[in-house]
Amino acid sequence: MSSTSAAAKRPGHRCRTALVLVAVAAAVAACGTSGAAPPGAEIVSRPTGAPNPSPGATQGAQVHGGAAAGLSADAPRPRASSDAAPTRAAGPPQQTITARDGTVLTATVVVPPVPGRYPLAVIPAAWGFPNTVFDVQAKELSARGYVVLTYNTRGFFSSGGTVDVSGPRDVSDVSDVISWALAHTPADPARVGVAGLSYGGGIALLAAAADARVRTVASLSGWTDFGYSLYAADTRHKAALDLLTSLLQKTGRSGADFTTFLDDYNGLRNMPSVLAWAKARSAGSLLDAVNRHHPAVFMAAAYGDNFFAPNPQIDFFTGLTGPKSLQLAPGDHGTNEIGGLLGIPNGEWSSAWDWFDRGLRPGSPSAAAHAPAAVRLTTDGGGVETYPTWAAATRSTTTLRLGPAPLGTGDLSPTAATGSWSTSIRSGTDTTANAGTVLITKALQGISHLPPTLRLDSVDRRDGAVWQAPPTPLPQRIRGIPTLRLSLTPNVDTGTVVAYLYATSPTGDSTLLSKAVHTYLGAKPGQPQAATLAFDPVATDVLTGCHLSLVIDTKDDLYLDMDRAGGTVAFGSPSAQPSQLSVPLG
Repeated sequence: MSSTSAAAKRPGHRCRTALVLVAVAAAVAACGTSGAAPPGAEIVSRPTGAPNPSPGATQGAQVHGGAAAGLSADAPRPRASSDAAPTRAAGPPQQTITARDGTVLTATVVVPPVPGRYPLAVIPAAWGFPNTVFDVQAKELSARGYVVLTYNTRGFFSSGGTVDVSGPRDVSDVSDVISWALAHTPADPARVGVAGLSYGGGIALLAAAADARVRTVASLSGWTDFGYSLYAADTRHKAALDLLTSLLQKTGRSGADFTTFLDDYNGLRNMPSVLAWAKARSAGSLLDAVNRHHPAVFMAAAYGDNFFAPNPQIDFFTGLTGPKSLQLAPGDHGTNEIGGLLGIPNGEWSSAWDWFDRGLRPGSPSAAAHAPAAVRLTTDGGGVETYPTWAAATRSTTTLRLGPAPLGTGDLSPTAATGSWSTSIRSGTDTTANAGTVLITKALQGISHLPPTLRLDSVDRRDGAVWQAPPTPLPQRIRGIPTLRLSLTPNVDTGTVVAYLYATSPTGDSTLLSKAVHTYLGAKPGQPQAATLAFDPVATDVLTGCHLSLVIDTKDDLYLDMDRAGGTVAFGSPSAQPSQLSVPLG
């Protein structure tokens, strides 16, 4: 059962033809505490004559009780740091933390001003960004009553070593940072959380699998399957690769293993080794370990994330057995969280910190309130819906067959003809159908709730084929992950097909709902093959009089396609296994 806000009942944006952008300016005021202990604090009282641990102690987690305090057996203690302990006097102090392999990490620590025992929040920096971009959120979280430690991941900025790409050294660094904080700050070893954005979000989930001390996790625009992000459907994702390499060149230092990975990935060589390397950096492959440790996990993602698609994150979330919360909203990679880093009130960060409070501050208002719904969806129209599970968002599925398209345009309906028909397009030439500009198109959609429009008559039918469903007589609520089963016949051994799902208004304007891709390798020219394409998740309403449209071409700037010169690909719909679009309905 879902609950829907009034915003979801507004007149449908799908049939609108004007794009309206709303700019929201917000001022953030910070307030301090004085006198009584701030939220989250527990005044520590010790027996007379008991030792009083100094914040500058250098005995690792033993200061707070060693293994008895929650140090897992697989988390060796870091070397002692010679730095002074963080002070409460002025501003977030800079620290250096020496990891177990001798690599020095640079960090910022914010400690509440009143003596006491506080929950700990560790925030690894995002890929290619310094930890200081989290200063606003660190201040916000500390004001709630947390010791907050943000740090530059190894290989970036002033931290030492080379970039480990969320590998075993990055994961052990989280444990070493936790141990350092327990030794040098008034952090409570029984109340430890790790949060991160993008790269840091992926590391946070991996840390929960490796270190039993991590009781709460928040992963925002993170990932759970690194291989899927880089090579889903046998397709190299150019946008994800560009993100990795461009930021690394500017702010980081690459290690030999990552250089080898990039060389193999670019050259499409040794892909089993590449995927094994990526799997070791994926929390999805460590789900059993996460469940054994039973942390409370919060995840936030954008439907249209062009770097870390949310599909495997949904699978990971579904497999979690502990407390969990998933939020999905329109947008692209990190675009829903960026405002919070700039000091603008932000729902994703607020939800993450409320989740921290539920798990790490038992007396907080968030802990006392009713538990949030497991799944929270913001629709393309701006409405908010909640569900007990991801599966509950989809109540039924409608199946639309691809019909004959002799001139490049065909019917999309439950009764479309199957059989011997075939429609062919050229490979390697783009059409006007595309997924937009990375980090721009979906970000604007997230703000305006009005995606950009396309005229289907602008799609060159030599390079793309179009199928259109009849107008819907009633509003159609699409909730879930659409899939497309295709029968395709190429005339060359390799190629790529890209599918776009649109909602088309009575005036002919089409707005992009989702995209999917598939690359065929080692095909036998002239022989049909089956392919199943999974779209990005969708939460939108197609209004009365509008209809679904499907466009298939062979090129998009998001991907490194495998199209060959002179290539063509034909689509058909054999009776035994029709080409069809499965649409999840809510």
